[in-house]
Amino acid sequence: MSEVDWTYIVLKDGSKVKISKKDLKKVKKHTWRVLRRKNSNRPSVVATISTTDGPRQITLGKYLLNPPKGKLVYPRRGDLDYRRNNLIVCTMAERQQMLPKRVQQESSSQYKGVFWDNTRRKWRADIYIDGKCHLVGLFGSEDKAALAYNKAAKENFGNMAYQNQVGRKNTRRRADRK
Repeated sequence: MSEVDWTYIVLKDGSKVKISKKDLKKVKKHTWRVLRRKNSNRPSVVATISTTDGPRQITLGKYLLNPPKGKLVYPRRGDLDYRRNNLIVCTMAERQQMLPKRVQQESSSQYKGVFWDNTRRKWRADIYIDGKCHLVGLFGSEDKAALAYNKAAKENFGNMAYQNQVGRKNTRRRADRK
């Protein structure tokens, strides 16, 4: 059996945060808390630290990895999992490309980057690059459009880009298109 290289820290509210063992000594220097913002359902682990400019709030991810200016640190999976191998350093735009499609009530497709083009009577795949919408193509099936989106996302954003899970049964109901 291999030795576990991570541990939990327990916060005052009882929340357990998973961290790498090698960070334990550094993390224990501050009092951490879970911050839940109104506009986000994902919690952040933060502490207030003293700087030469006065007290400053910092996230646990930023404290551990000290990313370059313009980059942020996010846990890949598990909101309270701050092990080093679970943290990713990226810009906000790069992060948006890693997220799945937001669930919308009136969406015509179950896939990110895909929608039904009523004018052309085909499935359309679009991708946003640097804030601009680019047409990937028009397709006879929703799955083909999703696969084309996946390819474009990987080409433009690399291996961390979100990939639609094509062929899996989606539990969300939508109107069937022909």
